[in-house]
Amino acid sequence: MDGRTNLVGRNSVEITELIAPHVDRDFRGRQVAQWIVDRNASSFGVMTNLPLALRRDLDTHFSLEEPEVLQVVESSDGSCKYLLGFSDGVGIESVSMREGAKATFCLSSQAGCAVGCTFCVTGAVGAGRNLRPEEIVGQYRVMLRRLDTEVERVNIVFMGMGEPLLNTGNLGPALTVLSERVSLKRITVSTAGVLPGVRWLAGLEKRPKLAVSLNAPDQERRTKIMPIARRYPLVDLMKALREFPLERGRRITFEYVLIDGFNDAEKDARLTARLIRGIPAKVNVIPLNEDREHFPDLRRPAAAVVDRFAAGLRDAGLTVTVRWSKGEDVAAACGQLRQRQPIR
Repeated sequence: MDGRTNLVGRNSVEITELIAPHVDRDFRGRQVAQWIVDRNASSFGVMTNLPLALRRDLDTHFSLEEPEVLQVVESSDGSCKYLLGFSDGVGIESVSMREGAKATFCLSSQAGCAVGCTFCVTGAVGAGRNLRPEEIVGQYRVMLRRLDTEVERVNIVFMGMGEPLLNTGNLGPALTVLSERVSLKRITVSTAGVLPGVRWLAGLEKRPKLAVSLNAPDQERRTKIMPIARRYPLVDLMKALREFPLERGRRITFEYVLIDGFNDAEKDARLTARLIRGIPAKVNVIPLNEDREHFPDLRRPAAAVVDRFAAGLRDAGLTVTVRWSKGEDVAAACGQLRQRQPIR
């Protein structure tokens, strides 16, 4: 850090207010905010509709600091895993997934994770610090800049490293900034079931979509693979979800990681459907992404078992998607992210 004020991670109003003493006309402030928020400018030098003297003055007092892109690894399916570094030496991973004219960015909210789900590499690696708003927004900015111009729509999912709802103080401002470019209808925050965070999200005037990592239809098994369930029991979580305010057409997404012989029986599908009955919902069935180093005894069910489980949910009237994760060949799939090399 060089002492300048970083404008990345600030919303348009904040940017305009911060640079107000440096401009002689109000519209100049709005121009700068538009360059940063709407046009994803990486420097003041590219803001060619501003006087050169103003650009130089802004560069003296402000910065547009983003994560450093240390490595980009492309999967055979076209998704890209980014290793990003911050000024204090902390590193994270994020993922960009491309489907035609649409891209999905999987953002991290923490440099590690303290939740400790037993099927997730990030949790096995352990806790790290919270990411600040500029570090969250910066992931979006650097990945967006590397896309070609044919991408017409970007979705954002907070399903990378960390538990977003354990970092609401930074997540909230980041959502405000991101929602200036991406509709909240296309932003999803995923949680392992942190009840105070769910209630915080419910209290927002404008909310992103909510996804909940469920993974078992009963407290005993959920606690076995998700230790956080001891602190926030399933019965309390479901009560909070039934009370969660949903705009018209919105649904809560339940994510269900299928583990061979543990939670993949036809009876488990029936119990899951019964558990979430009455909640406007859809279910993402996610066959386990294996990791022989961190959870060697866990296996992905056979494809026929996955299909049978999904069919059981559909037969109960639920909307179901089987999500065969992208990027598995470069360890970029769901549950595989971690910082894999020393940053500095």
